[in-house]
Amino acid sequence: MKIDQPAPSATPLPRTSKAVTAPASGAEATERAKEAAQVSGQIHALPAAPGGSDFDAARVAAIREDIRAGRYQVNPERIASGLLDSVRDLLDSKKNP
Repeated sequence: MKIDQPAPSATPLPRTSKAVTAPASGAEATERAKEAAQVSGQIHALPAAPGGSDFDAARVAAIREDIRAGRYQVNPERIASGLLDSVRDLLDSKKNP
């Protein structure tokens, strides 16, 4: 039996053409802030999915900012609990069609 090589654990994120070599200052920092605000505004302007959606653009923007600032913390117990609840719901729905 031949075992295939494992798939890469993560997909690399595409890099922008702008290389950051030193902290931004002055006009460059202002330009970067404007670009970030524009992207954030585009996220908020996304249309809602038909039939409702659980997507909260403001929450996504807040999490993104927390990640950038190094404040975002992962709670593995909460994730595990949510996954187990989802599996239980799926199993219950199969038992009671």
